[in-house]
Amino acid sequence: MSLRNRLLLPIALFAIAMLVACGSSTSTPVPPPSGAFSNTDFTGTYTFSVLGWDNVPSTFAMSGSFTACGCSAGTISGGTVDIEDITGADTLNTVGNNSVYNITQDGRGTARLFMTTSGGTALPEIDVDFVLTSGSHGLISRYDANGGGSGTIDSQGSGVALGTGAYAFSLSGSDLADNALATAGAFTLTSGGAIVTTGASAGIQDFAYPTRNNYQGVALSGSVTLGSGTTPGTATLSSSFGTLTFDVYTISSSHLKLIESDGLYLLVGDLFTESTPSIPSGNLVFSGGGLDPDEELFVTGGTVTSDGSSQLTSGLQDVNDAGSVDGGATTLPAPSSFTGSFAVTPASNLRFLATLSGFFNGETNFALYPSDSGILFLEVDTTANAGVTSGVLLAQTSGAGFISSQGYGLNLTGEDFSNGVGLDEIAQFNTNSSGASLSGLLDENDGGSLGTSNLSGTISAGSGGTGVVTNLSAGTAGFLYYAASTTSIVFIPIDLNVGVGILEGQTSPSSASADVVQRHVAMVKAAARSKKASHQAGSASNK
Repeated sequence: MSLRNRLLLPIALFAIAMLVACGSSTSTPVPPPSGAFSNTDFTGTYTFSVLGWDNVPSTFAMSGSFTACGCSAGTISGGTVDIEDITGADTLNTVGNNSVYNITQDGRGTARLFMTTSGGTALPEIDVDFVLTSGSHGLISRYDANGGGSGTIDSQGSGVALGTGAYAFSLSGSDLADNALATAGAFTLTSGGAIVTTGASAGIQDFAYPTRNNYQGVALSGSVTLGSGTTPGTATLSSSFGTLTFDVYTISSSHLKLIESDGLYLLVGDLFTESTPSIPSGNLVFSGGGLDPDEELFVTGGTVTSDGSSQLTSGLQDVNDAGSVDGGATTLPAPSSFTGSFAVTPASNLRFLATLSGFFNGETNFALYPSDSGILFLEVDTTANAGVTSGVLLAQTSGAGFISSQGYGLNLTGEDFSNGVGLDEIAQFNTNSSGASLSGLLDENDGGSLGTSNLSGTISAGSGGTGVVTNLSAGTAGFLYYAASTTSIVFIPIDLNVGVGILEGQTSPSSASADVVQRHVAMVKAAARSKKASHQAGSASNK
């Protein structure tokens, strides 16, 4: 069965027969009177990427860098952005110095990018919506009527140079027929930027694709070079799958953004250093998603314990499959259990292969790529009903969970399941003094319908850093969450939203945030028009 019309993502997935608050709110939203952010905290060069959908709908991706003034006027002096869709055309565009941004005191921000092609042709402006968790990091979403999508935005360091250690990457997107495509891999670079092809640190890569039976654990060669300022560098990744070329946007020597530039496929994602190629011992939280045997979107989240050597035990998994949470329970469901084992791949010590028992849909084999921002995983089953499933595992710290009187940024990406359109949400909220409730503001792009609403909800902590947020006044009705720490929490909705999200704690504007894996690019983003959603939307339109 075709996987046509499946989008991919990161940080992604979809949902909802009815939003609690959809489109414009009924009253003027009022932000909470807290926060110390302003336009002056957004200063220097920032690099971002977004993967999502356009208004066809079909896969859309962009990545780039621009320079913000860090002044009260909120001006952008220039930059470069790659824009891709399934036409196969990759345009390298110049950001005009008439572009602008605005940051509110709670860290929420917007930017309007006016761009021209290399030939000087003006393009329609693109609006982005983001929430800063510090002056150097934030969550970002495309926010205009022509499409949506989600990603991260980070300030660019100075004097960045590539290291000669190991790197791991995760890329998501589609082919030019909008068939889902995801890939993950790892490599070590020489001092000249070439990928090492021999020995225990040789390059290795996996693909999840409808015709991928021969593309698991394949040898990888190629090279990576950096650009300067907002000008991208280039990367070439060559394997038996083919030779793919990317533009490379710099954040730091340990974090790069890649977007495919050859017009063969549409892939975008992140490259992170892999300082310790091992699976840590202790509790791990995870979230991810993909396609079930009916080609419907599912998302999953949970916890598992690693012994750091070979065994995965005490796995607990929640699933939202096409809007049905763990079989359609209307109350907080009991998670299902799974176990597994893992071992390093003989051909390379940069990749592990995990074999699971009891995981959703009988999914069994996953490639694991440790990175300094989490363990990137990709399904590598080769059975007839194998999906395109990816996600991330994060090591859990002691005391993980919501804390009181803390500001958080939220990003959810998924599908409005009843209308068959993409759904992206950006929010900022604060927990109360007991950590039992939240309040803030939420921006939503529901298939190009834009709205801002006040956000409130109830937080009910469970055990092991997990819990549930209910009674949300906007967006989803509620979500199950899995905390890696007090400032990094992944979640999945418990209503007809079939999506994945991340929550990040805010620090002072002057603080530098550690790179956090952009989950939305580390996993599949399902179609903006999945099979069931298309049928439901079509039925509604014919009434």
